[in-house]
Amino acid sequence: MKNPIKDFLFILETDPVHPEVKKNFKHNFFANLMDACFWYFGDSFAAAYTIMPVFVSTLTDSPILIGLIPALNGAGWFLPQLFLARTLEGKNRRMPMVRFLGIFDRIPFFFLALGAFLIPQLDKRIALIMILVIYAIKVFSGGLVALPWQELIATVIPVSHRGRFWGYSLILGKLMSLGGAAITGILLVSITYPYNYATMFLIGFFAVSISYIFLNLNIEPEIPRQISADSFSLLTRIKGVFSKDRNFLIYLINRGFIFLAGMALAFVTVYGINQYNLPIAQSATFTAIMLISEIIGFGIWGNLGDRSGYKRVIETSNLILILGIGSLLLVNTLWTLYLVFALMSFAHSGEYIADQNFAMEFGSEEDRPTYIGMSKTLTGPFFLLAPIIGGSLIQFWGYNSMFLAALILSVIAFVIIKFLVRDPRISIQFLKS
Repeated sequence: MKNPIKDFLFILETDPVHPEVKKNFKHNFFANLMDACFWYFGDSFAAAYTIMPVFVSTLTDSPILIGLIPALNGAGWFLPQLFLARTLEGKNRRMPMVRFLGIFDRIPFFFLALGAFLIPQLDKRIALIMILVIYAIKVFSGGLVALPWQELIATVIPVSHRGRFWGYSLILGKLMSLGGAAITGILLVSITYPYNYATMFLIGFFAVSISYIFLNLNIEPEIPRQISADSFSLLTRIKGVFSKDRNFLIYLINRGFIFLAGMALAFVTVYGINQYNLPIAQSATFTAIMLISEIIGFGIWGNLGDRSGYKRVIETSNLILILGIGSLLLVNTLWTLYLVFALMSFAHSGEYIADQNFAMEFGSEEDRPTYIGMSKTLTGPFFLLAPIIGGSLIQFWGYNSMFLAALILSVIAFVIIKFLVRDPRISIQFLKS
């Protein structure tokens, strides 16, 4: 009788996997699984698309500043990554850098809690600036550790198992986050503002600290690596990649359009609370809806990516996002808004898991840090543009104008990925055959 767990973690003898990676695969899979679970649980108390925008809306009514939270979350993760690529290319191990930078990725949770606790003693404008600065430090610290951490995952998790690792680690992590959303709902109604938020952020700090313990359990082999000979500067490196890989450039253009379209998702929670006069505790309901949709999505998208490639994942999730944003223009009840938000969150989970994997399949192993870094840093500015565009549209013409603009952008993104981007996985298989 087959053992499903053993089969799930089985690596074929013929797979070209480093012997040390194969030997420690199960150990590393578990360590990274637990790291992800506790990280997502902790981060659910400061959710970028639900909890934090509503928290900031208690300090300002500016749509641009409220939309800045999910924008900072995306830009902070994406923008710093390329600047570490050249340094990382020459490192035989990724773990020392991950261990060091991972500390700064977690400490801001504690300062968010402290900042929320101090709000009653501060002028609202000062409190707003303080929270935005702490949050910016949090997300940009995450961006600094992102590339070495992704490279660590790419090293210790073979390509044949990356999709299922991302899928199931995200499923379990989001299940724990669902528990976090339930705790959040209780805290928001049982503790007075702003001490409810301070308590939430403190719980988040303890959870991500546990995730750091599991992160340090990784056993990484030392693999000799050299800096690519054709990269003398960052600009030269970017030009070199684009000159030999136009397909990658077109893929990044798709990313830019889809991140701009993401302005719709960034404002849905605040829109729902304002439109239907909901208490702020309802932000926990939106968080739960997002998490359930993502849990379902990660399982589906991860397996689809392993079987059919991440180009297919991006195509399908783009199409679903178009349907979701288009539906926002038609909804007129809270329950239909919940359903549309669930659909958009499902699409977002596909975009997320594809972003973690697709760029790894362009170029050679030596070039991989640069490709991953470029896919993040060069598209990161679009995250910062999105709330400026979206917030301005809301401020002058209302939410429907913003949703319509997002719909047009998402259609353009779908056309690009569907008809103009070639799947690098298929191209490599063709060359080998």
